[in-house]
Amino acid sequence: MKFSIITPCKAEDLDRLVELKANLESQSFTKFEWIIACNDFDNRFQEGKFPLQIVSYAPQTIGAARNAALDAAIGDYVVFVDADDFLLKDAFKRLNHMTPRNDDTIIGLNHYKTYETQEAFLKDLKINHREKDVLPDWGGRKKRKPRTKSLNLTPADLKHLNLNKRAAHWITNKYNIYSKENHYNQLGAQLVVAGKAIKRQFLLDHHLRFNANNELYSDIEFMMGVLNFSKRLVLVNNYQYILVYHNDPINDPSNAQLARDDRWQLMVKSWIDGYQQLTNPEFKLAFSEYTVRRLNRTLYKAVLDERDSMGDVDQTLQLVSDYLNLIDQQALKSVNILSRRIINSLIDRNYGLAKKLIVSLVFGRNAHRLLKRRGRGITKLLYQNVFTKMPVKSNVIFYESFLGRNYSDNPKYIYEYIQKHYPGKYEHVWSASDPQVRESLAGQANTTVVKRFGFKYMYYLATSKYQVFNLRQPRWFVKRPGTKLLSTWHGTPLKRLVFDIDNVVNATPMYKRNFYEQSRQWDYLIAPNQFSADVFNHAFMYPKDKMIDSGYPRNDILNAPDRDQRAVEIKKRLGIPLDKKVILYAPTWRDDERASGNEYKFQLKLNVAKLRENFGDDYVMILRTHYFITDRIDTSTFGDFVFNESNYQDVSELYLVSDILITDYSSVFFDYSILKRPILYFVYDYDNYAKVLHGFYLDMQKDLPGPLLKTNDEIVDAIKNIDTIKAKYAERYQEFDRRFDAWENGNASEKVVNVLLNDSDK
Repeated sequence: MKFSIITPCKAEDLDRLVELKANLESQSFTKFEWIIACNDFDNRFQEGKFPLQIVSYAPQTIGAARNAALDAAIGDYVVFVDADDFLLKDAFKRLNHMTPRNDDTIIGLNHYKTYETQEAFLKDLKINHREKDVLPDWGGRKKRKPRTKSLNLTPADLKHLNLNKRAAHWITNKYNIYSKENHYNQLGAQLVVAGKAIKRQFLLDHHLRFNANNELYSDIEFMMGVLNFSKRLVLVNNYQYILVYHNDPINDPSNAQLARDDRWQLMVKSWIDGYQQLTNPEFKLAFSEYTVRRLNRTLYKAVLDERDSMGDVDQTLQLVSDYLNLIDQQALKSVNILSRRIINSLIDRNYGLAKKLIVSLVFGRNAHRLLKRRGRGITKLLYQNVFTKMPVKSNVIFYESFLGRNYSDNPKYIYEYIQKHYPGKYEHVWSASDPQVRESLAGQANTTVVKRFGFKYMYYLATSKYQVFNLRQPRWFVKRPGTKLLSTWHGTPLKRLVFDIDNVVNATPMYKRNFYEQSRQWDYLIAPNQFSADVFNHAFMYPKDKMIDSGYPRNDILNAPDRDQRAVEIKKRLGIPLDKKVILYAPTWRDDERASGNEYKFQLKLNVAKLRENFGDDYVMILRTHYFITDRIDTSTFGDFVFNESNYQDVSELYLVSDILITDYSSVFFDYSILKRPILYFVYDYDNYAKVLHGFYLDMQKDLPGPLLKTNDEIVDAIKNIDTIKAKYAERYQEFDRRFDAWENGNASEKVVNVLLNDSDK
């Protein structure tokens, strides 16, 4: 049995083809040819374990590409594999065992959907999941993970069980058969051409081709024809085809992620064109029910929101009407009464009535969702439908720092500057998810503290003229005309950000798209130094002319003329003896110590007992962990040597009182360097962490203004010889200061506020 692998390709897919070729060469069964349909091929490939053929195509559509490859195929079966996907190593071995004699049977390699690259996926599978049938956790929602596993019995096991040939074949290759009464179950998956193996003669006999004129949905129409004539689908039970979603839909969109205002129209046209060719009454009804349910699930909200993919809503509804007038009307029984009324009004081309009914249905669904969630989301619904319709208050400024967890960072110092220099002119509203924020702001004039996502939060977020965030605003935030949104961000970047990250593994797969859409709403972005401005420009795809080149407002106190006096006051407030020096230990989180979501655990590797033994007479230590870290580290055994200030609102104040900073891969050292005090890097896991160091903007060995220390003994020795360390790194410290602290002169708050409040078009 020979297979013809068909892969359509565009110019941007060439690098992916290199990975796919290596993947195909790793197959345990390689009796196949590979046909690549590509008009921009650069001759980087040569035949290896299997024949390779390159064909050109016209017009420039995926359907035309697949047709050209089909014309060149000579295998018994054609198998469709897209350039950005890959297969597990036994996929073709399974196919070879599964190929039936019936020409009208389709074989499906079960899809496993992921946003991971092939390299990352296979590496994780090899290291962390040694069982053949268990795949990594990040493939998608739980319901997409394997529910059953093949037994993977050896030939000796099968012989011992004394099974007949048919049973042994099923146990070895475990598969599901879709025929007769369950023929059209999971129809959505059956309509995907990727990962399907189809007898080539079957396609020739029924003259099945792709629609070269439908740029997005030629596969649906093609598979409709295939399913119209096929009698059976055999779906391999274990996931073998890894379908990769692109995690950068802005710069590298897949076909399904392309921004097209005719997406809905092209999809419905594929339904119309495909349906008109159907002859199988059972499949006509099954497809009608599938599309009616899909319209019920996705069309109404798209119409109401007037999404970009709808294009002209009336034209789209006219196409939907054309389709609905073709289909088996029995299909309408598959949806509820209100949806049936909408569909009937579309069939009658009464679009006004259809839109009114759509409003009622969507409102009812939203209300049901709120009740099911015990009221959660009511405030968001009010925000979207009521508060954003109210007048904007020109004198209200809304602030949020670290998701409402702190009264701190750049928003705090912008607020304090405005309070001091514009007394009584503005109303200030602070978001709070932690009671400490309310406590910190108690008694402040013209200041309201609101519970994050509560009614007042939504009201002020919707009606304030100015919004100041140091992280991203909520995804559902509505940027209203005449308002100003300032993103202060929260640090000079050490680790690569957003569009500089090749493979996003520690965030939602749509992180890049979401970030791009949210950052387009920013009127301004603060840049603390030229390095950050350059990084933000490419990492955020944010224009430099909208950045405020000012330094960070939170760092103004580090250059304040009264900073020494402030340090004494902070020490007294914390109970730190005035006659002792302070070591600040501020470690960051580790990627491999995830607790859940964006929360991490942390194991204290610094030998605090040894530090107390050596320096307890002269120093105390402040522990400040990253806000992502959930553990409350118990430091009670260290007595009055350790002050655990992980929940302290403002880390800038901790910089003021400290004499030495110990950190690791945290970016806190950028701000701390303004003080020109010693910095030690305790990177005990440097060798293990080295695999992610390529994800840093700096070379830790060459660029940092302090030594990299891997052991507790080295930490102790460095503190004992801190004057020697200062002298050794003085020149590098000066260079670091020139590079990162040139804009930090204590006037950042003034510069930012002048831009925000005195903008000429306010």
